[in-house]
Amino acid sequence: MRRFRTLSSLFSVFRHSLRVTQVRWSRYGPEYRDPQIDKEYYRKPLAELTEEEKYDRELRKTQHIKAAPAMKTSSVFEDPLISKFTNMMMKGGNKVLARSLMTQDVWGSLFHGIPLQTLEALKRKQFEKYHAAPAEEQATIERNPYTIFHQALKNCEPVIGLVPILKGGHFYQVPVPLADRRRRFLAMKWMITECREKKHRRVLMPEKLSHELLQAFQNQGPVIKRKHDMHKMAEANRALAHYRWW
Repeated sequence: MRRFRTLSSLFSVFRHSLRVTQVRWSRYGPEYRDPQIDKEYYRKPLAELTEEEKYDRELRKTQHIKAAPAMKTSSVFEDPLISKFTNMMMKGGNKVLARSLMTQDVWGSLFHGIPLQTLEALKRKQFEKYHAAPAEEQATIERNPYTIFHQALKNCEPVIGLVPILKGGHFYQVPVPLADRRRRFLAMKWMITECREKKHRRVLMPEKLSHELLQAFQNQGPVIKRKHDMHKMAEANRALAHYRWW
């Protein structure tokens, strides 16, 4: 009996010794450094570098560097907001189609037959409006599609939202201020949902999306109305604001 207890205690000690913290394995060792994809880092003249930056450059000549991720690029045409919007619009992992719907993608146009992209449609509509407008109004017409896209999503971002909080067996919609990431997510989600659900079957997605972006750029349209509705609901439930504990 004593021998059985000794073996069981040894087995329990061995079992507890096997409980180690799970570590996410990496394909690179600790001696590998993160890649530097910013072109301005390499374009800076040597005379303007500090001693720490010079020492860091000398180390990079001899140290191992990790491979840059596929989604990272040093192109001057890269836009993080458009890349995020493209990923949210993607369905079934078909990123070539999603990218061709947003930006000028030759391969997407060839394989999927998309004649007009969203940013190109925005630019064409604004230039038509620009040439049809009088000379005194032409200076007020924005023709850059990237500026229109950013400003349209900025106009769709809600400032305050509603969070369900359980209190006394009931869920109350409590108004809370939203973080910047949550604001951008809701603006993109509302824009994509509006274009998918309210689009006529004969209307292409770039045409519908460019129309909604132009309306949001002018603070009009159903996405702006949805933002105002959320603000009105938050204003109506302002008496429940003390239920928020964070």
